[in-house]
Amino acid sequence: MDYLKHSRRKSIPTEDNYFQIQLDKNPTPEENALEHEVKTQLYQHCLQLKEPYRNVALDYFYFERTAAEISDKTGKNLKTVQTQIYRAKAMLKKKYRKEAEL
Repeated sequence: MDYLKHSRRKSIPTEDNYFQIQLDKNPTPEENALEHEVKTQLYQHCLQLKEPYRNVALDYFYFERTAAEISDKTGKNLKTVQTQIYRAKAMLKKKYRKEAEL
């Protein structure tokens, strides 16, 4: 019985159109407005960071570039960019927590 329950949890949709249906979903106007608001808020928080974290945070979180792309664009070492992303993320978390407490 446990074996059957376990296998049921692992079921994977096999229909080809399942994924197409998921991709074809058009966001509602409400979802578009919420996404725009979240992106605007993220942009404002990123602008409040100090250099070099501001540019890295904007590129990584707002413009959704990879660390490798940022590294190529800026000419910085990949590990340096990854460290700056990590630190910028921590700073943004702190800003969002402060905002949530208010």
